[in-house]
Amino acid sequence: MIAILKIIQVFLLATVKYVIMFPYALIIGLNFEQTLISVTLGGLVGFFFFYHFSGYAIKRFHHVKTFLRRHVPLPIRLKYRQLVAWRKGVTGERIFSRRNRFIVRFRSKFGLPGIVILSPILLSIPIGAFLLNKYYSKHKFAMPYMVLSILSWTAVFVAFALIFPHLVR
Repeated sequence: MIAILKIIQVFLLATVKYVIMFPYALIIGLNFEQTLISVTLGGLVGFFFFYHFSGYAIKRFHHVKTFLRRHVPLPIRLKYRQLVAWRKGVTGERIFSRRNRFIVRFRSKFGLPGIVILSPILLSIPIGAFLLNKYYSKHKFAMPYMVLSILSWTAVFVAFALIFPHLVR
């Protein structure tokens, strides 16, 4: 019973933070096969869940934005525009936050391959799924590439375990 709860825990945590679940699962006492299956399935299920959820959230956000534009009274909209204009300063340039700069730089530098390859290990599954849905939802191979990436990182961890068997119980 405890092993089943550990497998479920590793599965759920792998949906969010894929890369650290391989060592964690081995530390808490799962054997190699249980670790491999629970982490891989957790990563795949997490990707599909967050990809579809982010698509839904992006659509809802656009509906709310449109609704607010139509139904917020004019004086409030004008005050908001003044506030935004004040933040932009005299030049009228758009102000980027640190997060926005990181996303724009990451997307322009690495593109789809960067998001697909680095999501499971650096970014995390939810962030990678969101970026993939937001910027590459029309790309017909975006989802298969991400699934292939998750399975490839699983193969890397398996190869590491085969090369260093003394680190795996």
